Amino acid sequence: MNRTEALLSKGYFPSQLPPAFTTHQLAAQLPALQLHWAVNAANAKAPACKPELFSVARAGHQRRMTSITNPVPQTFLATFVARHWGDFLRHYRKSRLSASHPRFLRTGGRAACIPSMQRLHERKILESAGFRYMLRTDVSRFFPTVYTHSVPWALHTKPVSKRNRKITAKYFGNLIDQALRQGQDEQTMGLPIGPDTSHVIAEAISTAVDLLLKSSLKSWPAGFRYVDDYFFFFPTMAEAEAALAALSRALKDFELQINFEKTKISLVSEIVDDFWTHQLRSFEIGKGSRRQRSDIHHFFELAKNLASRNADENVMTYALKRASAVLIRRENWSAFEAHVCHIALSHPNTLQTAAQILATYKFHGYKLDNQRIQRTLNALIAEHAALGHHSEVAWCLWMCKELDVKLESAGIDLVATMQSSVCALLLMDLSVAGKLDRAPKETFWRSIDGADSLREELWLVCYEAGIRGWGGFADVRVLADAHFKHLHAMGVHFYDPGATSKLLFNIKPGTLAKFKLVDLAELSERDDADDYLEYEEGDGGYEGVIFDEDEEASEPDDGDDDDDDDDAEDDEEFYF
Repeated sequence: MNRTEALLSKGYFPSQLPPAFTTHQLAAQLPALQLHWAVNAANAKAPACKPELFSVARAGHQRRMTSITNPVPQTFLATFVARHWGDFLRHYRKSRLSASHPRFLRTGGRAACIPSMQRLHERKILESAGFRYMLRTDVSRFFPTVYTHSVPWALHTKPVSKRNRKITAKYFGNLIDQALRQGQDEQTMGLPIGPDTSHVIAEAISTAVDLLLKSSLKSWPAGFRYVDDYFFFFPTMAEAEAALAALSRALKDFELQINFEKTKISLVSEIVDDFWTHQLRSFEIGKGSRRQRSDIHHFFELAKNLASRNADENVMTYALKRASAVLIRRENWSAFEAHVCHIALSHPNTLQTAAQILATYKFHGYKLDNQRIQRTLNALIAEHAALGHHSEVAWCLWMCKELDVKLESAGIDLVATMQSSVCALLLMDLSVAGKLDRAPKETFWRSIDGADSLREELWLVCYEAGIRGWGGFADVRVLADAHFKHLHAMGVHFYDPGATSKLLFNIKPGTLAKFKLVDLAELSERDDADDYLEYEEGDGGYEGVIFDEDEEASEPDDGDDDDDDDDAEDDEEFYF
């Protein structure tokens, strides 16, 4: 798999979409599509298309607007980014501050991965030793406020870019700028949140800001940057304030601004870690029947208390993941499931995790309380559909599909009017599978099926429903489109009705036969049951999305002829 294929297969759609949404078939047809669409032509330029926004729940009732970009300009952009990866890599290495260089890993969950935040606190402790003050700040709305013309500024310097605005191999930043704009209806503001190409580009801009900061301060400051979060250390308050002013000037040169609400100069002695993570991590849920039941209740009461005191943190998501690392005994499942439902209703940002937990135990033979889950999911849909909260509704629909839960009639109407391809396709799938009491109304869907629908926001439902004949759509628009007709001819789908959730764990082969057991429920009665489970492997401390940090790793051997990467190690964990 080359980098472009990786960016399209694992690094395209936002990670918050249910498992049915896939781009693997698009990546598999990459060479043919590049040929048909003339992606590698000297004057290659994608048509202008609008991305679809997918609203994602975050902790504390906040939201993040991710983007489902159109596959045509996204293929162009992924091709150009991969083609110039060596140039990006050389640019990144100019900065001594970055702790977030994207990397293409063999085992990463996404294409362009960055370290997780697992050891961020330890790094602050190590690098702040001997200093008195810490400057902590970040960029205000970084991705949404990036000026696309600043991409060539970052890669070639601002003066040079303004003198050389033509697209050439030397000034490839102009090509990236143009590709970004075509995927956003030619708008010059913002990086789409979701595709990994945005992480690659954002790091290039942040690196250029680092260089301006170093030039202004005459040396590298002590500390580091993680994406757009800065942690710098100084002996005096005056030096910290001077660095903040210099950073503000450097960001302004790229049309970016400091987030003053999150800016703080404090004593290094005041550095603290998120104590709630230690409390949850140190709480051990027992394996014995009675103790485990009591521990489940106490653990989630602790989690709820910590969540109320840390409203802007992902406390409940962490708690669910922590609890899912212990096998729940069959006799304690009802209590555990009830807590999951309580948490889903009050903390909808946990729905993706809750869906995986419920799917795993259902797959392994546990009896779910269908009525309890039905009440929960329908209540969530009734609350969030009218508000346009896409992720909540999408994950509820996914659980209705995977767990065989009935969607109430009122919910059908609410979802059918949502401006969301993701929710529409899930609802259509439920209907086609005969899992709805009645067919959804097609009034809204018919209104978006226009001549330019495949270049508008809801391109995904127009294409996928069109080639499947769902919801009153037909493939007439697809066949008439110069680009999408090739996707149709190659059998490319972006929705897989047969997809299932990735299980949290599996029973080791031969275990049930060895002990003459039927399923996990029986295995759970053994005190050593956890010894016979294979839990989902992590990604080695790396994430494909921005938010988290870990120790530095050696850079990959790029494999490109144009990459002067003399010090890179040939490590098998990397793609290339």
